[in-house]
Amino acid sequence: MENFTIKEQIGKGAQATVFIVERQQDKQKFVLKKVECFDESEANKAFKEASVLRDLQHVYVSGYKEFFVIWEKQDSSVYICVLMDYFPKGTLDTVLSKYREKKEVIDEEQIKQWLGQILEALMYAHKKKILHRDIRPSNIYVQADDTLALGDFGVETIMGDAITCTRANADIKGEYVKQPRFTYASMNYMAPEAAVHGYSEKSDVWSLGCVLFELVTAWLYNSQEAIAKLQDIRKEPGILDEIFEDIAKHYSDALISVLAGMLKVNHTQRATLGSLLNMPIVRKCLEMSDSSQLEKRKRLKSASTAKTDIRPVPRGHGVLKVLEYLANMVDYDSCVQEALAYLLELSKSEGGLNLDPRGKKLVGMAMKNNMTDSEIQIHGCNVLNSLVMCAEADDVLFTPEIIAVIPLAMENHKDSVDVQFAATSLLMALAANNAAGEVIGHLGGVQDILTALRTHPNNAKLCSTCLNALWGLTVHGNNVKIATEEKGIKEVCNVLKIHMNSSEVAEAASASMLALSLDEENLDLICDLDGVGLLISTISTHGKNSKVVKNACLALASLVEIDEESAYRVLTNEGPDNTHIAGIPIILKTYELHKDNAEVVESIVTLLMELAEYDDVRSEMNHLNIGPGLLSEIFKRFKENVDIMGPCEKALERLRDVKRPVAPRTPSPEQALGQQVAV
Repeated sequence: MENFTIKEQIGKGAQATVFIVERQQDKQKFVLKKVECFDESEANKAFKEASVLRDLQHVYVSGYKEFFVIWEKQDSSVYICVLMDYFPKGTLDTVLSKYREKKEVIDEEQIKQWLGQILEALMYAHKKKILHRDIRPSNIYVQADDTLALGDFGVETIMGDAITCTRANADIKGEYVKQPRFTYASMNYMAPEAAVHGYSEKSDVWSLGCVLFELVTAWLYNSQEAIAKLQDIRKEPGILDEIFEDIAKHYSDALISVLAGMLKVNHTQRATLGSLLNMPIVRKCLEMSDSSQLEKRKRLKSASTAKTDIRPVPRGHGVLKVLEYLANMVDYDSCVQEALAYLLELSKSEGGLNLDPRGKKLVGMAMKNNMTDSEIQIHGCNVLNSLVMCAEADDVLFTPEIIAVIPLAMENHKDSVDVQFAATSLLMALAANNAAGEVIGHLGGVQDILTALRTHPNNAKLCSTCLNALWGLTVHGNNVKIATEEKGIKEVCNVLKIHMNSSEVAEAASASMLALSLDEENLDLICDLDGVGLLISTISTHGKNSKVVKNACLALASLVEIDEESAYRVLTNEGPDNTHIAGIPIILKTYELHKDNAEVVESIVTLLMELAEYDDVRSEMNHLNIGPGLLSEIFKRFKENVDIMGPCEKALERLRDVKRPVAPRTPSPEQALGQQVAV
């Protein structure tokens, strides 16, 4: 505290006192929040937790500058002091007061811009596993350029007592009693479940919903009335529909839907940040606030380059000149489009395209700098894709610096089939590199591929590319786990069912099912979705396609290995909706079409080997003459192929182990007589 001079006390509550202070060294003003702690150990724990918040660096986040712990003799208390930025323009609460005073409606476009800024800040914090815990208008600050900054993040140790609204204080007799600690201003924005279940990402969503509620009702309620309505909603959620009728006079149904999703009293039904991102209006809000575009907008505003100075891309002067042009014109989307299109053109020429690491990084930077332009994302992905084939294992293409822009493009252009196709094609190519595969999963690439399958299930070309990318990525164990958590098998089965007649989709879907079947957590869902029936139908539909047959048989073998029910499903004719699919006869018929293809035969034999592990299935296989018929023939044809001989011999051995029922013998006359005597 000795380095700061207190200029003014601007707030005091049960939990903290807030001051404007001046740093003696440079006279710069800050806000100092002094929070009383129960004891020194609580203060030290809070200090360690608060230190993490110092790492928050985002254009829409006001992080903490400094922390220190002090002891004050006069009240024998320990305090943690938090130093924050000072915002002369005040807070969102200040802005709300002005609108309320005039009973003025806040323009929806303005609200969307603010909402986008706060959402982006909250998404950034949640990605770092940091909850805010205290979102309210007075903790959202107005910056010099009139954008908003989310600040005053709650520290878990300090906020821990807040959910019970109590803390321990010493009374006159020296005994500890419970006294109110948390400000009721904060309680007004606390999620209903927080007192029971604690804070979560969804509790932050509720609090942000309260802020949005105040923005859209600024013309309707004063501060006390708005808070009273929020309290009423907790007790009787149905009254929200009545309020929406008034809100609808000035705001769109889309914005009201966002508010409705945020203010679900039952937290299990409440929107998550992820589900909000699926709403077009929320994506528009984020597009309006896109922090990656802020610096670009500032540069364009102060740029000395006049429109008349913008030149066309220099063709025929070498790649270096094109890259120089791209770097100079990176803020002008039409120029970036033209430069990337020309680089793509060069990649298809006889000499191909060769970029050094700086050139590749420049392409990625140009994509990120112009994220809202779909054509730039398509051209950029295609240029990078053209470079993957010749890249060394340690190439910069396989690093997070380049890869990070791909999921970003997919998330910003969910509705564009062309962007999704270009991006997933690039992910598919990159997935062949082990390091890149892990990076893609870490950056959310698996989720983005599954989102593309959900959003565009009727586009066979895109679905095929998505499934191939998923297949390539699920080679890496952690990505299988991600796909399992996202219930990705549902999307795989769905598009296979829709595009059963597409050999490209069938091949990739069967391979993806093989990869996902390796995680036993998918088994119940595969059974519920009749995955076995879909794979048998795939073999029946594409019996002449060796790649489809191979992948489908291996996927079936994987399922049969871990699940006896799947084995019986292959054996029987029972299918969904009273359909009948004869599994083994279809496989036998398919063998006849590919009996000279060692890879297909190996996959069929592997499936038969797994089926032969079950007693009842073995009996049926013998009835169909699988052992002495099919397997004996394969044994003779491929006796030099160890990959086929291994499973073939094992299957034959298991089929010979079947305990055949012994037929009763006719007794001889002597035996019959003996039996009669015995009776």
